Amino acid sequence: MPVATEGIASQTAVAPPFLTGGEHLLAEMQRLSLMVHAEILRLRLANQLTENQFRGLYVSDEQIDAMFQATTQKKSSPNEPDSPASVLMAVAEQINECERIVAARCAASRAVEVALPLEHLVRIYSLSKPERDALLLALAPELDSRFETLYSYAQNDVTRKRPTVGLILRLLTPSPAAQLGLRVLFSATETLLQVPLLRFSDEAPEREAPLLSRAVKPEERIVDFLLDHDSIDSRLRPFTSCIQPARNLASLHFSGEFPAHIKQAADALRSREGGLLFFHGPSGAGKQAVAEALSAESGRSLVTADLRQANAAGAASSVPLGLLFREARLRAANLLLTHAEVWLPEDGSQRQPQPGWQGLQANGSAVFVSSESQLPVAQSPPPCPWTSFEFPIPDFPCRSKLWQEAIAAAGAGQQPEMASALANQFVLTGGQIHSACQTAYTHAQLQGRDVSGLTITDFQAAARAQSNQNLRRRAQRVASTHGWSDLVLPPRTLQQLREVCAAEKYRSFIFAEWGFDRRLMQGKGLNILFCGVSGTGKTMSAGIVARELALDLYKIDLSSVISKYIGETEKHLSEIFREAQSSNAILFFDEADAIFGKRSEVKDAHDRYANVEVAYLLQKMEDYEGVVILATNFRKNIDDAFTRRIQYIVEFPFPEPKYRERIWRGLIPTSAPLSDDVDFAFLARQFELAGGSIRNAALVAAFLAAEEGGKLRMEHFVLATARELQKLGKLPSRSDFKEYYDLTREKI
Repeated sequence: MPVATEGIASQTAVAPPFLTGGEHLLAEMQRLSLMVHAEILRLRLANQLTENQFRGLYVSDEQIDAMFQATTQKKSSPNEPDSPASVLMAVAEQINECERIVAARCAASRAVEVALPLEHLVRIYSLSKPERDALLLALAPELDSRFETLYSYAQNDVTRKRPTVGLILRLLTPSPAAQLGLRVLFSATETLLQVPLLRFSDEAPEREAPLLSRAVKPEERIVDFLLDHDSIDSRLRPFTSCIQPARNLASLHFSGEFPAHIKQAADALRSREGGLLFFHGPSGAGKQAVAEALSAESGRSLVTADLRQANAAGAASSVPLGLLFREARLRAANLLLTHAEVWLPEDGSQRQPQPGWQGLQANGSAVFVSSESQLPVAQSPPPCPWTSFEFPIPDFPCRSKLWQEAIAAAGAGQQPEMASALANQFVLTGGQIHSACQTAYTHAQLQGRDVSGLTITDFQAAARAQSNQNLRRRAQRVASTHGWSDLVLPPRTLQQLREVCAAEKYRSFIFAEWGFDRRLMQGKGLNILFCGVSGTGKTMSAGIVARELALDLYKIDLSSVISKYIGETEKHLSEIFREAQSSNAILFFDEADAIFGKRSEVKDAHDRYANVEVAYLLQKMEDYEGVVILATNFRKNIDDAFTRRIQYIVEFPFPEPKYRERIWRGLIPTSAPLSDDVDFAFLARQFELAGGSIRNAALVAAFLAAEEGGKLRMEHFVLATARELQKLGKLPSRSDFKEYYDLTREKI
């Protein structure tokens, strides 16, 4: 079967460039078909392809000859057929000529700057010619189904439609000795399978077969890449994306000396052409923003993979780092792995992370690993240069700039005073600030409002939603509907409460702008003690302060904090203060003397551990930078060491008669049917009740009136007051109830 060489030889005069990757692959397929043709001729010469009676279960010679008809010429003499050996020599010449043509056209493509995916793949992985041809041979059935027939015929097995390792080695070289040397190409540690570019067939009979009998196929992602299909690997798609970053470092806002550190990291990446950077810090602190800026500066795209989503998808135990690295290299991109804290042990210990760092490689790119917790990289450093950065929570000046930009982006214009107030009020990261402003913008649109009219109340509500809500596990959120007008307190106490609000409003300003943070390393929080007998308004005042500051108020549930087991109370308190750091809420410890009580003389182990709890609380109060309100009925029971850590002590005195009358009148709604015979001055003058007791009595009186179906009369208030005195252990007396005494004797 002679082979025509005129058609190919005529193309050597002109080498037009390949205009697409597909055009290049088709030219390579022509060369591959010639390689298979040569192998079939060799098999025929060795009489290794024979026919038998089971026709239909094999590929016939005639079918193969017909497939190669395009590369054969008419016989010079019908009576003198060419020998297989002469045809084999002609095919070998054709293969060499085809290689020269393809090489010339590839060079022409490079000259006109046409990017060919196969050439890019060969370059980034430094593929040798045998590796390149092995990849193409495995790829051929994906591009031309006729290769399935050719491979079945060449392997003398109609069921083998993909090339085996043995067939590929024979196609690469006819020399058995050379084939032995090329077996290493299919080692798990070599490029083809390690990247991976190829993989073995996963069908059951193939798994236990000898290496030479194992079929290989190209990775689906590699097929898509070579065909210019810009699609992320299907195994990565649920938690991976690729972005073209447009940020720059100058547009980012960070606190203190952090920008200088990032600039050093950028210089280091440029000098060593890649590297590994570990970023840790709270969510939204700018870790991804910096990765995007560094990538944009180097002109690279950024592949991002959320390891937490991978964990949820069940891929974390085998997060395909190799596939992620391959995706980044195929795109000439940097790689960002987010939420890497999922690699840490669940018990929070600092043991070796689950997958280890050994799989992390740079390979000329920058690989960013971000997590909210610091990763113990130093215990098992990765096998490439690495640097670790801690992303701080933005300080007050930085938060002000972030709020200004985010408010303007939400369409509310330039609002520097509003931005400053929000920055002081909420300790949020940059990402949370932008999310809050976007939320406020969306809510305004849904309500049909003009976004340019967004107020500080809109942004405050959105900012509270961005704050950490995990305090709910050990605390109860207290919603307050009261205002300053509802408080019945002496002017001195009211003035102190307003001073507390002012202190919180300007706390960040004096620390950051006036420089007090450089003088005070600890104790930057605002700790307040409310002391007074039960019912004097401590809880109501805490709610009003929280409402004035537009912050959530969380009342600590002591039942979930105090434990009889040694060390458990401290553990619960640590959790509360840790979550509170990012909650932007006020912590309210009611009945605070239960856990902030005085330390006692150590007589036994219980005393010693009780004192440890108090000492631990002292440290937490010193370190915490939020707002804490302690309320107690017995100030003398609070340990003296807490007094030094408390900025404001607000005394709630027992109400005098004039204040008690205001409380009585203020508790009755205007819509309630009130009789003219009610004498609030008498009730306030005769009965020394705190606000909480007055509230109870007013409510009982309302129930009595509702039962009778009439108005609230004086007798209802008298009976309710008598009931409240009984609760306090006091019997009604004629001197107190005067003309109403007989009424109490009849019904009490």
